Amino acid sequence: MSTPVVQLAGLQTEHRNPRTVDIDRVPTLELCRILNREDSRVPSAVEPCIPVIAEVIDVLSERVRNGGRVFYIGAGTSGRLGVLDASEIPPTYSAPAGQFIALMAGGDYALRHAKEGAEDDRDAAKADLQPFEFDPAVDSLIGIASSGRTPYVLGGLSYVKSLGATTVALVCVAPSAAGAEGNADYLISAVTGPEAVTGSTRMKAGTATKLVLNMISSGIMIKLGKTYGNLMIDVKATNIKLQQRARNILRFVGGEACTQTDEELDQTLQDCHGSVKLAAVTIVLKVSIQDAEDRLQRNKGVLAHVFEEAHRNDGHKEEGEDDLVLCVDAGGTSCKAVLLSKNGDMGIGTAGPCNVTNVGIDGAISAMSMAIQGAVDDCKATKGSHFQAIKLSAAWVGMAGYGRPSLSSAIDGALSKLLYLPLRNKLKITTDIDLLPVALCGQKDLDHVVVVVAGTGSIAMSYARVGEQFHRTHRVGGWGHLLGDDGSGYGIGREALRAALYSSDLYRIQAGYPTSASAATLPSLSQAVFEHFKDLYPDSKPDDLLSTVLVPDSAQHQAEGGALATTKRIAGVAKVVLARASSDNEAKRIVDAGITSLVELVAVLVRGQGIDPSKSGLILAGGMMQDKLYRGTLEKLLEVKCGRFRLVEGVTQPAVAGAQYLLTCQE
Repeated sequence: MSTPVVQLAGLQTEHRNPRTVDIDRVPTLELCRILNREDSRVPSAVEPCIPVIAEVIDVLSERVRNGGRVFYIGAGTSGRLGVLDASEIPPTYSAPAGQFIALMAGGDYALRHAKEGAEDDRDAAKADLQPFEFDPAVDSLIGIASSGRTPYVLGGLSYVKSLGATTVALVCVAPSAAGAEGNADYLISAVTGPEAVTGSTRMKAGTATKLVLNMISSGIMIKLGKTYGNLMIDVKATNIKLQQRARNILRFVGGEACTQTDEELDQTLQDCHGSVKLAAVTIVLKVSIQDAEDRLQRNKGVLAHVFEEAHRNDGHKEEGEDDLVLCVDAGGTSCKAVLLSKNGDMGIGTAGPCNVTNVGIDGAISAMSMAIQGAVDDCKATKGSHFQAIKLSAAWVGMAGYGRPSLSSAIDGALSKLLYLPLRNKLKITTDIDLLPVALCGQKDLDHVVVVVAGTGSIAMSYARVGEQFHRTHRVGGWGHLLGDDGSGYGIGREALRAALYSSDLYRIQAGYPTSASAATLPSLSQAVFEHFKDLYPDSKPDDLLSTVLVPDSAQHQAEGGALATTKRIAGVAKVVLARASSDNEAKRIVDAGITSLVELVAVLVRGQGIDPSKSGLILAGGMMQDKLYRGTLEKLLEVKCGRFRLVEGVTQPAVAGAQYLLTCQE
């Protein structure tokens, strides 16, 4: 792939800074204040990136836990900062020397001396990476380029992406060539703006880069159990100072359980191969070294989780803690986890999108972990515990995108390992849609169930009764926003936007191009659409609606979810249309057309299988079904097209229904 042409003059870091034009003529004290004021802008540039950074930490920590390495590549200041961060991890966290590896354009010589042209060699990164036998299953690459266009970095991202590995790009501009090429699974754009000295990215851009790298590497180490609270628990007692620090940590963590003398603590540390964390387990829980090692391994090396597990298994349980079941609705828009105990205690946790097709297995597992932990924290029976320290009787994960055979086996293994449950016997994994028929399992007189989902996207599925359960038979729709999603929030929002854009174009042509349209000159629905985006993005203008819809602001776009943000943004227009459908003819036309298309798909499903609606149930789910007008119109058209269903049920919380079903099965 050829590198997109990005002129330096277009980069934010290359603009002249109006706040520093006089720095060569002011007193030194004022000079320092000016530079300090510019530096103070850096944290606010990093803040919008935090959601993406958090995802990177979660994904990379799991890969490192499984034996992976994190590679940094960069040139100039960016490369040197990568080398600095990677070199500090082993002594700080007692991490293996080869766990973080930094490569710099021009090699080690370029660390201290400028090597002209090294950063422009796109193929050099591949040559530098190949000797390390990069393992795409567990290794990861972070490409660092303040300008977002460094050929050495872009080449490295392209090469590693072609291997199928996880890639991260850290840049200080937006838009960027790194983003345009699409070889970064995660794009961190800390837009620091013009430098105090024009183009000197060793200043604000360099500071932002160091902040982000510190956050990522420290976050990974914390997730790997290198700390207990904010104590560096994995310190190795290799000298007198560290030996005393190790003793102090053991006495702090052990509390009353730690009665050993200095000599006894030193002996314990020696027996534990110098591991303070391992020694802490043996002292606090009074177990053998082998038992302590097993406990740490079972809890992925996190000391707090070891103690939580021991606390729970020692009989300190809340009433109703046994017979816990978990149901996770891992949808394409959001993830909801429900934990339910036998006595009715319930906890609910939420997280971001989980469609494995869009976010990958690592991203989906990360989001589910966050939602599950939220449910554990919200449940009276488990509050204060880590989700992997509790014992589940059964779990059901309904996951968007799970139906792809190429991914199913990998997902099965990852979830079984995550929840410590065997597949099929204790752990059920299906698509998220398969959670919905559970709501009607108790209706013995139903032969079939038809599920119609209209949310951001749309799909319909049919299920036939087999014993006490319903098993999926066929599906229609669910083709995604590029090819389908009839009647969905995206489909209706897209049509309303098309109408608004058409109205704006028509006005300009009639009034005489390039006259700009104002919201007040347009039809009612188009006005409402423009006002909707004006409320979200105050700087948007009616004559530039398209830009507002596609990329309103790079930093905000990234904070809203990156590539998925545009789809959500368009789907969000549906609520504007639905609010006016009862009084606005154009809005009603769009809603009716979308519902009619969706009904046609459902009719194919029903008629094609000879399903008798009088002996079948209809389940309606998704955000669109919460609108009375939409749902009422859909039910009427379905009755005309297919016949009256015996029972119609709206399901708003599939994970709750799934958890209740699991608990019933345990009784």
